[in-house]
Amino acid sequence: MKKFLKHIALGFLVFIIINALIAIKYEYPNYKAIKNKTHRNFLKWDAMHSNKNSYDLIVIGTSRSYAAFNPVVIDSILGVNSYNMGTSAQDIVETYYALQEIFEYQDPKYIVLDLFFESGDDSHDYYQIFSNSSFFKSKRRQLNLISEGYGSTGFLNYSIPLVKFKNYIKQDVISLFKNNKSLREENNWIKGHPHDTLTVTEEIVAGFGPISNFENTTFSRERFKTYFQKINELVTANDAQLICTRAPYPPHRFTLSDTDDEGNFFESYTAAENVHFIDINKIDNFNTIYFDTDFSDYHHANYRGAKKASEHLAEFIKLIN
Repeated sequence: MKKFLKHIALGFLVFIIINALIAIKYEYPNYKAIKNKTHRNFLKWDAMHSNKNSYDLIVIGTSRSYAAFNPVVIDSILGVNSYNMGTSAQDIVETYYALQEIFEYQDPKYIVLDLFFESGDDSHDYYQIFSNSSFFKSKRRQLNLISEGYGSTGFLNYSIPLVKFKNYIKQDVISLFKNNKSLREENNWIKGHPHDTLTVTEEIVAGFGPISNFENTTFSRERFKTYFQKINELVTANDAQLICTRAPYPPHRFTLSDTDDEGNFFESYTAAENVHFIDINKIDNFNTIYFDTDFSDYHHANYRGAKKASEHLAEFIKLIN
């Protein structure tokens, strides 16, 4: 019995050591970036908290919104003060709690929510979720996001580094055998938006797959509808206008897609909810307006694509108001 307990204790000790080493490897760069004030999520939330009631329009959503909408372009057309609060792999539950935090410090007229199937699916990047919410000033809100939004699975991913960082550990292992070094350079970063100068190559374009649809994602209609309605009610309660959009994809991907489930679903759903929606991919003569070279990869706009998308969004807002 003592031998068995010793094995259990040793295994537990090894488990603790492994998790401590993983936490150091993946958390230390963030700690250093926060200390140096270069951490993107830290800078975004610092802008929200420090500049109270300063922003008229706030963009929120996944990295597709982060890349696609340039506040400087939007401001020049609408005469507003806007900010981009899009973050990597932002989940719709995360968006809801982030908006709660935003409304505590800001009084915007417009909330622009970018819609994307993967933000409403059943697969979550908990590291990104908790990285973003870690900058909420409300600890109660952080706890609610974990407990109400993700339950026991949320607590497991929050408390155990080996679980939280599993996707990044996997990527690092793969990178040992492949050259996956990113060529992306964010030469400028203004009001939450990156000035991405990377242009997708013909080789990368050749490897594109079809756009998000019901077959290649785990999109949950019920999960999306539940939290979209919560978001809509929250925005309305704060006397703001919710405007939904779908950021552009490289046009080549549409030639590979048999259906546009994502665009069709969001268009019909927002119409039923009486919420304004602009699908930038369905603007007239889309293929003559956007080019694959307006993108840095398979679904993120570079600075050229962002200028076009921001102009389209701003003109749409002018039209509906």
